[in-house]
Amino acid sequence: MSSESFELSGTSPYAFYAFYTLYNYLNSNDKSHSLNSTKKFLRICQTLYPGHRVNPFEKTSLFITWNKKSKKSGKYNLRGCIGTFARPALVQGIEKYSLVAALQDSRFPQISKSELPLLKCSCNILQNFTTIYEGSKGDINDWEVGLHGIELLFKDPKSGITLSATFLPEVMSEQNWDKEETFLNLIYKAGVSSHLQEVLDHYEQYFVQVIRYEGNKSAITYEQFESQLEKLK
Repeated sequence: MSSESFELSGTSPYAFYAFYTLYNYLNSNDKSHSLNSTKKFLRICQTLYPGHRVNPFEKTSLFITWNKKSKKSGKYNLRGCIGTFARPALVQGIEKYSLVAALQDSRFPQISKSELPLLKCSCNILQNFTTIYEGSKGDINDWEVGLHGIELLFKDPKSGITLSATFLPEVMSEQNWDKEETFLNLIYKAGVSSHLQEVLDHYEQYFVQVIRYEGNKSAITYEQFESQLEKLK
């Protein structure tokens, strides 16, 4: 393995292709969707990541996250994050959600071309989904902080409507949440602003389903992306 492979060990063709998609979109006058994405992705894999085995037609859940480096502190802050549990084909999913996360996250304005040099892109391929609680059976705590993401479906204590929310595996570690704090924040994220503790304390009454899953996360900075991009020319 080359020294450069060690340097870019945190990257992958997934993160690179997500950055590549946004880069081309913002640098092109033609905003139409390319129909040749699979060929482009395979060329990237063969040229830049020859040791990385991929199936471009694999159907998988995924999330794309964009972070932007602060010019003052040098720290990266969230700039957009959107994904899907619907399991689209891998290449099409990366291509779609790299743009959706960059341009359609309602919490932020669209990412502009001038921001590209400050960006870092993360691609999280989600896998190993396991239902750990359903129908009053199972253990809501049968998961590990730092390893598993959690999806929660529960009944709103006021309306009775089923609500849902999820946190990716890295969120709990980044926020230093334990399992109780994770569930309280999931309930809040789903739209319940009061009676959080009541819902958790009586989860047998309110929880519909708890699903754990794992993530295969990779990330690439603009500097890393740019150095790899040169090899495609």
